[in-house]
Amino acid sequence: MAHVAAEEMVGRHVLEVFPDIEPSDIHAAVRRVMAGGPAERVETFYAPLRMWGINSVYPLADGVAILSHDITAQRALEQDLAFLAQASRILSSSLNYQRTLRAVARLVVPTICDWCAVDILTDSGQVDLLAVAHVDPQKVHWAQELRKTEPVDMDAPTGLPKVLRTGKAEFYPVVTEEMMVAAAKDQAALDLMHEIGFSGVMIVPLKLRTRTIGAITFVASQPGRHFTDADLATAQKLASRAALAIENSRLYEASQKAVALRDDFISVASHELRTPVTSLKIYTQVLQRQAERRDDQELSSALAKMGVQINKITTLIGDMLDVSKIESGKLAIQQEPFDLNAVVTEAIEGVRAASTSHSIGHTGRIESDVRGDPDRIGQVITNLLSNAIKYSPRRTEILVRLGEAHGEVFVEVEDFGIGIDQDHLDRIFERFYRVNSLDEKTFPGLGIGLYISREIVHRHGGSLEVTSTKGSGTQFRVTLPIETTRDEAGI
Repeated sequence: MAHVAAEEMVGRHVLEVFPDIEPSDIHAAVRRVMAGGPAERVETFYAPLRMWGINSVYPLADGVAILSHDITAQRALEQDLAFLAQASRILSSSLNYQRTLRAVARLVVPTICDWCAVDILTDSGQVDLLAVAHVDPQKVHWAQELRKTEPVDMDAPTGLPKVLRTGKAEFYPVVTEEMMVAAAKDQAALDLMHEIGFSGVMIVPLKLRTRTIGAITFVASQPGRHFTDADLATAQKLASRAALAIENSRLYEASQKAVALRDDFISVASHELRTPVTSLKIYTQVLQRQAERRDDQELSSALAKMGVQINKITTLIGDMLDVSKIESGKLAIQQEPFDLNAVVTEAIEGVRAASTSHSIGHTGRIESDVRGDPDRIGQVITNLLSNAIKYSPRRTEILVRLGEAHGEVFVEVEDFGIGIDQDHLDRIFERFYRVNSLDEKTFPGLGIGLYISREIVHRHGGSLEVTSTKGSGTQFRVTLPIETTRDEAGI
C-alpha cells in the first residue's frame, strides 16, 4: 500500500485514496443519510494509516458529501493523558513498588509497546530484572531467556548499560536486521531475537534526582510497528512517575524501619529502667519510715518529695512502654466485668494522696457493670485527673461525674483551668502534643498521656471526647458500653 500523507486525506473520501479500506461505520452513516437522515459525524481509526479521522457525512440532492479531518494528534494526546492517569493510579495504589511496577509493565503492553521490561540497580551494582510483560503472556519466558543468554554487560557501549551509566534514554524507533546482528553475541542469541521480534526499542532511565536507579525497556515487535517521538515522551513521563513511586516506597520503608528501631529501643529501655527505679523507690520508702521513727520531719518530708518524683519517673516509663505497645499492636486489654464506681474512687484516692493542692468533687453513680480492663480504665481516669490538676494551676477545684445514658456509662472530669483553644482541640490526642497556658508557658510532660488514654478507651469500644473554652477550663468525657448479660442479649 502506498504511503499517503494525512493532509492528502482532508476533504476527500477515504475510498478515493484507499479503495481497499472499507470502514463499516462510515458506510453505515452514508446509508442512513442517503435514506433521509440528518448529517452525521463519525470517528474512525484507519489501521493501515495509524490515523484517527472525523468524517462528516452531509446529504446532497443526488447523494452525500464526506469530509474527513485528521484528529490523530488530538486523540494521541487524549490517550497519552488517560494512560498516564491510569499508570499514576496504579503507582500510588501501594507502597510496594515491586508490585506496582509489575502492574505498570502489564498496563504498558500493548498500549505503548508489545513487550516491556523493568530493571532495577541493586545496592551491589547488579541489574535485577524486576518485571517483564509481553502482549503474548506465553512469550514472557523468551525475554527472560534472552536475559540469561545475554546478561547485562555494564561496560557495553549502547543499550541498557549505557542508560544506567549515563541516565540518558536510548531511542531506536526502527530496529534493522543489521542492528540485531551487531547486538547478538552469537547465532543462538540472534535466533532468539528473531523469535521475540524487534521492530523498535526505547530504553528510558528511572532517576531519583541525579541518580539513576534503573530503567524501563519498551519493545515493539509486531511487523510495521515503530516508535515515534510522542511514544518516547510518554515513556519518559511514565518513568518519571515510576521513579517517584520507588522513592516514596523506599522512604516509607526506611521510616518504618526507623520506627521499629525506636519502638524496640523504647521497649528495652523501659524494661531496663523499671528495675533500678523500683529499687530506688523501695529504698526511699525504707529511709522515709526510718526518718519517721526518729521523728526527723525535715528528712521525712524530703524523702516524701523524692518519692513523688520517683512515681513520676515510673509513670513516664510506663507511658513510653505503652506507646511502644500501641504502635506495635501489642497493648494488652483484659476482658472482664468490673465495677466502674470502684475504679473511679480508687483513682481519685490515688491522685488525692499524691497531690494536696486541689480538691476533687465526686458525684453520681453507675449501676451497670462494664466489661474490660479495670487497671487500664483506672489508668485513663488517673491521667485525666492528673492533667486537670496540672492545667489548672490557679484554680483548685476538680469535678468528677458518673452516669448512664442510652446503653452507655460515662465519666466526666472537669477542671476550671487554662482551657484549650478551639483550633487545637483535635490535636491534644496526638502523640507529644502539649497544651500551652495563656502566657504560652509549656507544662512538663511528654505529651503522650491523652494519646494512650484515647487508645485504651477505643479498644474498649468507647470514646474519649473533650470540650473546652480557652481560659475557662476543660471537660473530658469517657464513654463505655454497658456489659450485656446473655439473657439481655437474647442468648
